[in-house]
Amino acid sequence: MLATVSGYILLGLSIAAPVGPINVEIIKRGLQYGFWPAFLVGAGGISSDLTLMALMFFGLSKIMSLAWVKIILTLLGCFILLYSGWTNLRATSQAMETSKASASIPAGIGTRSYLTGVTIAASNPMNLLFWLGIYGSVLNRALHQNNHLQSFFLCSLVLLGIGLWNLNLAFTVHFGRLLMNTRVMRGINIFASLVLIGYGLKFGYIGLSELLYIIIS
Repeated sequence: MLATVSGYILLGLSIAAPVGPINVEIIKRGLQYGFWPAFLVGAGGISSDLTLMALMFFGLSKIMSLAWVKIILTLLGCFILLYSGWTNLRATSQAMETSKASASIPAGIGTRSYLTGVTIAASNPMNLLFWLGIYGSVLNRALHQNNHLQSFFLCSLVLLGIGLWNLNLAFTVHFGRLLMNTRVMRGINIFASLVLIGYGLKFGYIGLSELLYIIIS
């Protein structure tokens, strides 16, 4: 039992640890505004995962397997990441100066951070593929055994692992920013924005390639 619990928590940590749009956004928000906005980005991402988990129980996997649905979500993710990266890139200098000049968090930044996490996670095709693949198999195995409680428990363990990673990352960035000067923080923020734009271009390429394949076929 202990091995099962540890294994699924570790799975959640392993899923959340690689550099991706959510982690980049957590780092960026943490450098600009501190712990809570960074943490709320991760909380938004988990909320989106939780919603997907619930929808999986009601047969969302069949809809998500449709080619047109995948293409639409991939292109939507492309637009969101490109817009977020470009907006952050333009506002970098002002945001860095503001965060250094005042310890207060701008009004509404918590809500915006949370909604950003929800949006990025919900429109990230890699996240959706994960739910259809690895996570979907976990659900299917438990559901075929007619054990909904076990399925919910396993899903919760994975979400717990993801949450622990997000909490660790938010804390690390929050305290790390206290040791950085404005120039270093600006450089990291620019890099993070470019990574988001890079992911956006990648998703756009994947979406357009699949769209052209369907049209040609």
